[in-house]
Amino acid sequence: MENNSKKGKYKIRDLFIGLSVFFIFFALASSSSNTPSPSPSPQTKSVYVPDEMDLHIQAQQFLLQALKAPSTAKFPPLPYEAVKINTPEGAEDSDGVYRVRSYVDSQNSFGAMTRNEWTVEMMLVKEHWIPTRMVIAGKVVYDALSDN
Repeated sequence: MENNSKKGKYKIRDLFIGLSVFFIFFALASSSSNTPSPSPSPQTKSVYVPDEMDLHIQAQQFLLQALKAPSTAKFPPLPYEAVKINTPEGAEDSDGVYRVRSYVDSQNSFGAMTRNEWTVEMMLVKEHWIPTRMVIAGKVVYDALSDN
């Protein structure tokens, strides 16, 4: 009788192992796609391309530095415009200049909430953003190319 109970335990164990292997194989097979993915070549370099949200967030950070009361700033969820405008000559390390236009509601020097349209132009150089020009309410507050 004891011999039969050992055989029963082995059958249950073997069945359990077999089902486990089946489910693992099934999970692995269903998670892989039918099309082979291209293997990355060692010379392929991953290039960061900023999207509209990345540009908007970075431009906001530059703009906050120019506001009278940055803690009161309220930005819209999306900018009016976020585009690449050019690649400056002689800027081999740069990915080009990007322009972001939007608005901000913030307190002015009198404490009143005002809405001002703004434009920030910036370039990405070796993974660092550098502002090149900033205009708030039609007034140029920063221009890297001017003598100011």
